[in-house]
Amino acid sequence: MDFQQSQTLINLQIAYKNELETSSKNNIFGIQAGNENQLRISDIFSTVSRNNRFIANRLRRLLNGGNTTSYENLLESSEDERYAQKNIYLEYSQIALQEGYTDISSLFNGISNIKLNHSFLTKITAADLKNNELYCKKDERTWVCLGCGNIMSGLCAPEICPICGYPQTFYELFLSL
Repeated sequence: MDFQQSQTLINLQIAYKNELETSSKNNIFGIQAGNENQLRISDIFSTVSRNNRFIANRLRRLLNGGNTTSYENLLESSEDERYAQKNIYLEYSQIALQEGYTDISSLFNGISNIKLNHSFLTKITAADLKNNELYCKKDERTWVCLGCGNIMSGLCAPEICPICGYPQTFYELFLSL
């Protein structure tokens, strides 16, 4: 039997989506337990959420024939966010508006804007990664270390932070107010 036409492939896809959803839900539950100062319960939800993510990652590797690169993941994320922005949240906003739920319509519209921003962010980051410009730019920029907050200027982020010793991958462009 052709795997692409099999029920097993469909089951893998459903199981993958289920593990992702369950992981997110358990993460939310853990946050709520933490807000209630229920540390043991929060830890349980965190463990279950992490286990769900590991299972989802295994299923994803089976579905994709192995690991995908960060570049491929950025492109997929950009497409997913753009799809949700255009085909889910804008549509949901229109339906809520037609049904007289203006507050919910505004909520969906706001989420649509967030999804659009996520799509652009991941697409731009993918381009920077592909062009080897994630940590180096053609003109001088200001960089901030995500480890200690050190701020440096230059064409590239430092190879190693001179303050905390973290690698260049802990730097991002500094966006001033």
